[in-house]
Amino acid sequence: MTDQTGNGRQTPTADELRAQVEGTREELGRTVEALAAKTDIKAQVQQRTTAAREKAAEVGHRAQDKAAHAKDRAAEVGHRAQDKATHAKEKAAEVGHRAQDKAAHAKDRAAEVGHRAQNKATHALETARDKTPEPLREKTTEAASAVSRHRGLVLGGAAALALAYVLWRGTTKR
Repeated sequence: MTDQTGNGRQTPTADELRAQVEGTREELGRTVEALAAKTDIKAQVQQRTTAAREKAAEVGHRAQDKAAHAKDRAAEVGHRAQDKATHAKEKAAEVGHRAQDKAAHAKDRAAEVGHRAQNKATHALETARDKTPEPLREKTTEAASAVSRHRGLVLGGAAALALAYVLWRGTTKR
């Protein structure tokens, strides 16, 4: 208990004083630790260095994650582009094969038509030869050899006839 002094103040007991001293010691210890922490520059630098390292590691991990994501995305886009190129190549090859098939078919058809025309022409020539009298055949042969001997004159005459025809057509249309 506390004793009353003559001036009206209470005097703390020994237990109260011990408890008060203990509380003051603890508070003083905390204050000293806080002051020591503020004056311990090496510890502050280590704390800041550790914090900076942790932050740098975190930023590095995020950058690695983003780079890995970008790499995966680029690979995906590359695969899609490669697939499209392969598809286009296959389609072009298919179209090329179809064009070759059509060209081969057209060539075969043209050869067939050519052979038929040649056969018809040969048959017509043979028929004409068989039905043409011998004197007319001789005269035709002579005319053909004369034309081949005088080719320049024949061409000049043909050109003159063509010019005369053009001039005549020009005057009749006006």
